[in-house]
Amino acid sequence: MRPRFIPRRRPSAALIISVVALFVALGGVGYAAVSIPYNSVGEAQLKHSSVTHSKLRFDSVNYQDIVPGAVGRVRANLAQLQARVNGTCANGSAVGAVASNGAVTCNPARPSEFGAIGTQTVNAATTVASANLPAGTTYLAFANPSATVAAAEKAPVNVTCTLTVGDTKQSATATVAPGATASLPLQVAGPAGAATVSCATTGGTPASVTTGLNAIETSSNN
Repeated sequence: MRPRFIPRRRPSAALIISVVALFVALGGVGYAAVSIPYNSVGEAQLKHSSVTHSKLRFDSVNYQDIVPGAVGRVRANLAQLQARVNGTCANGSAVGAVASNGAVTCNPARPSEFGAIGTQTVNAATTVASANLPAGTTYLAFANPSATVAAAEKAPVNVTCTLTVGDTKQSATATVAPGATASLPLQVAGPAGAATVSCATTGGTPASVTTGLNAIETSSNN
């Protein structure tokens, strides 16, 4: 028995067009999925809350990407911030440290210091340096006058200097040879008021005296 011949049917134009359209559609979707044009995704394409911490590259966001004033105490790590100083210290003490929350630690304040420097050519009693010590405390004052006699003088010169604080005084005398210099250290404890260093020579021969006067408070009414 001879096999029956079945003629082949050619695909219709409609079928060919449908298949081509299907491949084009599938190819277009695949292209879009793997090849997004640079700079094509904007705010409108991002779903709300779709960018999470895991999507951000480490160190990719810096201070230039944050709007000024946008990060407040709620979003900040307070342990890494220094709050504004919110404490004060009483008289007689000073800020020694500031905590991250702004609280202050007070330490005893250093004693106040006062001083002056002066240079004078003296023979009769002359004030070389002076300072006014404020009321409300007592002081310990120091001075170290340096007396120089000119080399042209014929004989040594006696130089006497006196440090005065209130009613308390201390004097020292040095014999200074021509062309030489001598120091006369002085120290006095006394009340507030005028503190002075004055010097004089004997025999009318002049000497150049330079001195510093320093006073430091030793007690107060604070």
